[in-house]
Amino acid sequence: MKMLWCAAWATLCGAAAASATAEDDPIAFLKDHDAEVQAILAAAPADSLPPALREKLKKHINAAFDFRELSRLALGDHWEKRSPAERDHFAATFSSIIREQNFASFSRYYREGEIRYESAEVQADAAVVQAMAPVRREQIEIEYKLHRVEGLWRIYDLVIDGVSTAEGNRRRYARYIEKNGYEKLIAQLDKQLARLRETED
Repeated sequence: MKMLWCAAWATLCGAAAASATAEDDPIAFLKDHDAEVQAILAAAPADSLPPALREKLKKHINAAFDFRELSRLALGDHWEKRSPAERDHFAATFSSIIREQNFASFSRYYREGEIRYESAEVQADAAVVQAMAPVRREQIEIEYKLHRVEGLWRIYDLVIDGVSTAEGNRRRYARYIEKNGYEKLIAQLDKQLARLRETED
């Protein structure tokens, strides 16, 4: 998974116009989001990221995602089989894991270069944006799948070099549930999240 870049402060009218454009144009939304993230990185030392800036950066990176939809897609057909409490538990755990992974991936890509947004296809409240992102002096293809949530664009899937993140999670979790059961899956995810948080500390 990967994403976003830099900007200067605009006048009040210019900022309002950009915001209005981002409501309609998914590329403008992604570029605005990149600019916010890059502004945070610009304030950080070159070789480190203080804890306060780390948390601020993580929050901004993840603000672009619809984690409830990511969670629903990850469970696929099993989502409907879970109780509301189980769905909430899965969504909270899974979303926290993805937030940690997003931070590790995207902060690295931001430092390596600029994501180029090349085209967007918009149909009503859904959009697909094609982009190229820098990775180790190479370029990878990223397809952002977005939809509107309360009038705002949010990412619900990333297709990286032709591989859907949502589809990959769905297949992996479906196989695990078939073999081990849902209870063991959520236990493993809880352990994975605990390990990620220990590493961060």
